[in-house]
Amino acid sequence: MKVKVIVRVALAADRPALHALRRRVFVDEQGVPADLELDVFDDEAVHAVAHDAAGAVVGTGRLLVGPDGRARIGRMAVDGPARRSGVGGALLAVLEGAAADAGCRRCEVHAQLHAVGFYRRAGYTPQGPPFLEAGIAHLAMGKDLPAKGVAGAGGSL
Repeated sequence: MKVKVIVRVALAADRPALHALRRRVFVDEQGVPADLELDVFDDEAVHAVAHDAAGAVVGTGRLLVGPDGRARIGRMAVDGPARRSGVGGALLAVLEGAAADAGCRRCEVHAQLHAVGFYRRAGYTPQGPPFLEAGIAHLAMGKDLPAKGVAGAGGSL
C-alpha cells in the first residue's frame, strides 16, 4: 500500500504524537519497557516526523549527534498500516540530511535484526556481532555520508 506522506524535521508540537506512536510500536507491540523507550536524550535529539494526508503521525525517528561528531539514528517507528510504503526510507533520508547539515560524515544505527535488510538497502553495513538491547536482538551498522548539502532534506512520497 502506498501512503501519501509528508516527512520533515519535527517541531516541539509534534512530540506528543511522536511519543504516542513510539509507545505503540516499541512498548505495546515489541514489549520494550516504557522507562527504556523514552529517555533523557529525547530533548536533545533532532526528530523526524511523517504525516499522512489526514495529518496523522505515521512515522518517526530521531538523530543524536555526539561530541565526537558521530551521528546515531534511532527510535525509527512506522505505524503498522504505513509499513513497507517508503515511510521509513523517507524518514531515514531526512535524518541523514540533518546529520550532514550538522557536519557529520557518518551515521550509525542499532538495527533490530528484522530491519537489517532495510538498512542494508539504504547503504548501511554491519559493524560487529548481534547484541541485545532492551531485550531485542540488534546489529550495529554504519554508513558514510556524502558531503554536506548532498543528502536528502525532506519531501513527500
